[in-house]
Amino acid sequence: MVNNVKIIRKLILPLLAVAVLAGCAGTGRISEPPYISLSNINLLNMNVFEQRYRIMMRIQNPNDVIIPIKGMSFRIFINEQDFARGVSNKPVIIPEFGEEVIEIDATSDLASILRQFQDLMSGGTKKVSYRLTGKAKLENRIRRLPFEYKGELDLHPDKKDGNGFFLSAPYTPQKLSPTTK
Repeated sequence: MVNNVKIIRKLILPLLAVAVLAGCAGTGRISEPPYISLSNINLLNMNVFEQRYRIMMRIQNPNDVIIPIKGMSFRIFINEQDFARGVSNKPVIIPEFGEEVIEIDATSDLASILRQFQDLMSGGTKKVSYRLTGKAKLENRIRRLPFEYKGELDLHPDKKDGNGFFLSAPYTPQKLSPTTK
């Protein structure tokens, strides 16, 4: 019995030390979490019970090491109300100080759409806020990297310049006629 305890101590303690050091070395190099933001949302399919979207996310790596993402889960909120959710098991490698745009499918239900539509049609909403939250699972790492991104869209653009709905049109210089000085 005493010999078994000595053997276990000789085997387990070095293995625990290696595991702890490997865990610290694997996660300590990523000093900042990646920036994950919404790039685009496209409606794929609309049924009575659910809607399917193709979500494009931009992932930026502010670190000097690559970030190998194995998969992720996320939720999208509009005006702090649950809108859509999704998961992806598509691996992507974000190069050091680089970025990638990935496509992930998401699902919402009819109740989410009706709440959002009712709020917009009431006319009281002048801006739409959105929030993307989730967790990215890294390759060969135990912990997940949480992320959150917030943004806002203006529904009532400045009427002075007469430009588009969400974003202003790009600046185009006016051509002068030959009679104008």
